[in-house]
Amino acid sequence: MMDIADRPEIAPELRLVPHAFRQTFGRPAQGVWYAPGVLNLLGGAVKVHAKWGAIVAGDRRDDGRLELVSVNRPTERALLPSDDVPAWAAGLEATGGAALMCSVDLPQGSGLSAGEALKAAVRLALRDLAGEQLDEPAADPVDLPGQRLLVVDTRIRRPEPQVERPYVPHTDDLGAALTAYHHVQSPDPEQNAVVYAALAAGARGASMLIDSPGRPAVALVDADLVPAVKKAITKAVDVPPRYLTIVPGPFRTAALR
Repeated sequence: MMDIADRPEIAPELRLVPHAFRQTFGRPAQGVWYAPGVLNLLGGAVKVHAKWGAIVAGDRRDDGRLELVSVNRPTERALLPSDDVPAWAAGLEATGGAALMCSVDLPQGSGLSAGEALKAAVRLALRDLAGEQLDEPAADPVDLPGQRLLVVDTRIRRPEPQVERPYVPHTDDLGAALTAYHHVQSPDPEQNAVVYAALAAGARGASMLIDSPGRPAVALVDADLVPAVKKAITKAVDVPPRYLTIVPGPFRTAALR
């Protein structure tokens, strides 16, 4: 069987990680798994999947330990269970033996739960390698024709986690709910600046996001207003943000073997 890294019908980004696995471990990967980043709106009451996320490639280990290597940080290996785990692998658990090469195309704290995406991809790999049934999590049915969710990574990182205050939506209008959610939280100044600049530029709603150590925000914007809202936000903050524009839709996990 042809190595996944050499199969031309597979998307380049899915071939890259098994190629890195082969270069590192000297053998082909058994499979490659993908899980999308998750945009947690309104404190997680609404979850929207993005096209960016985490990809892992690897094979089984017979000793029950989980060996993890990052494409982005190849010298920071993790062998779980262990008390000495690099920050990028924090929160991962050894629930089955495997060697995995990991790639996450989202920085921690950017607003799309990079750590959550990596956990999901690793969980898929471990379950598949163990021969268990895979259950694909479905995205929430968010129907926003002609609108975009503009995720704003302020690039601000702080060690203190943000404490989320309880919020119960009282409207089906997502834009209004986002703004109401923001008003009951304790945003950092950078998040406030993003939210109010977006609203002033015509966004339907905006709020801070909880994704420590970052201080991201999100705005619901009509597609034709996205450039103007970006311009207004960039003008309102000191550090130029990173923008990710999401067209809501049913993004799924994937597994190839």
